[in-house]
Amino acid sequence: MRLLVVALALVLTLMYFTFGLRLGYVTLTPTYMLGASGTNRYTYQSYEANQTLGVEGKCTVRSGEITLRLLDPKGLQVAGQSCPRGSWGLKLVASGDPGRYTLEIELKKFSGVLDLKETRSK
Repeated sequence: MRLLVVALALVLTLMYFTFGLRLGYVTLTPTYMLGASGTNRYTYQSYEANQTLGVEGKCTVRSGEITLRLLDPKGLQVAGQSCPRGSWGLKLVASGDPGRYTLEIELKKFSGVLDLKETRSK
């Protein structure tokens, strides 16, 4: 049992120093992050012209940087927001051509909480 605890501690330490620790699933549950780095992408499909879609929520930053971008089907940024240290509300929505919209989240040694919910309207 001790060996298992030591192995788990080693794995968590290795994860922390490579890409950070993350607990949760963005857009479904609040996601707690510790030293997280990298870029995550989430896609949303729009089937109708001028349908509004995107994400709303908040970010609480203890340290590091987090930048969110919403890209249209052509790959152009239509909404974006960075969160400095503190607690901030987020709202990234777009409407336009039908297709696949992408939410891109860029993390640089981010420690804090990201709580996003998908939003759609006709």
